[in-house]
Amino acid sequence: MNPNYKIYLAAAVLVAALLTGMHLWSNHKIASLEREVERARAVADEKEHAGELSEQRAAEYKAKTEYLEQQIAEINAIAKKQDEELGNLSKNADSARSNVERARRVRSVATTAGELCAKLADLGHACQ
Repeated sequence: MNPNYKIYLAAAVLVAALLTGMHLWSNHKIASLEREVERARAVADEKEHAGELSEQRAAEYKAKTEYLEQQIAEINAIAKKQDEELGNLSKNADSARSNVERARRVRSVATTAGELCAKLADLGHACQ
């Protein structure tokens, strides 16, 4: 064999080995990148699912908040009405107290049963 032929053959084998190595390394790198992409997709899917759950919970909390605000408004309306009723009852009680006090200040006059029956008869309630 010719020495140049041996050099060319050795170079060709070296180039073939180099190309095969590069091809294997490239396949390995592509496979690892594909695995990484799959892991990233899985993580993204998990995050998307968690986001959907969070949005659902937020919607539920918003609905609960609106419901509770409505309940508070209704309770406030009832409380306001009850405050007005208590004010009226307080006025009535104050009026009754003043009437009682006024009645206590009036001097009692000794009357007989006959006089009392006559006064009642004048008012339309005769004694029996």
